[in-house]
Amino acid sequence: MKRNTKEWKEKRAEFLKGKTCEWCGSSDSLCIHIPRAFSPAQVSSEIYSAAYARFREIYREKYQKFDSIPTGKHRHKSHPTWHKASTVHKTEPDHTDLEEQFIEILLEDLEEGNFKKLYHEWLEETGIKELIEEETKKAAEECEALTNAIVLCKRCHFASLRGMNLCPKCRSKYKSVSYETCFDCLPDERKAEFRKRQNRQAP
Repeated sequence: MKRNTKEWKEKRAEFLKGKTCEWCGSSDSLCIHIPRAFSPAQVSSEIYSAAYARFREIYREKYQKFDSIPTGKHRHKSHPTWHKASTVHKTEPDHTDLEEQFIEILLEDLEEGNFKKLYHEWLEETGIKELIEEETKKAAEECEALTNAIVLCKRCHFASLRGMNLCPKCRSKYKSVSYETCFDCLPDERKAEFRKRQNRQAP
């Protein structure tokens, strides 16, 4: 349904009636928001991504041959980052669970140049392409019916488009969806750690 039609405007008004922003509780400048996870594009992308990763495994097992060679680096409990075996440490390292680093070298690829062709054939044969079409259509119908829609004010909606949401602690500032709280709501020791990392990264 096009957003500039009379039908849509009536449907929108009915959906927003008596509601407030689900994040901040505001009743001003409300809009209908479909979480990205339920959008047809995202549904399609996630299935394609999982299918591609699976086919990479199949292709690797069926057509490719690798060899593992040491890089000359290792890591251990006292120094968990990879470093040269010849590195001289300031303190005696703990060699418990010493782990040697290896890299894989491709020795043979029986279908080199045909990966894309084989991948699309596999999508057809396994029915995954048909599944993607079905799930994308279903997601589009749910968007049309506002099945998974929520109400946000324009401020919160704009934040969501930038990959942010409202801090659950202060309920006033926004933070990245990958963080638990905004910076101001972090414990003092976490703030100090963050500032220390920033100073180390500064040129």
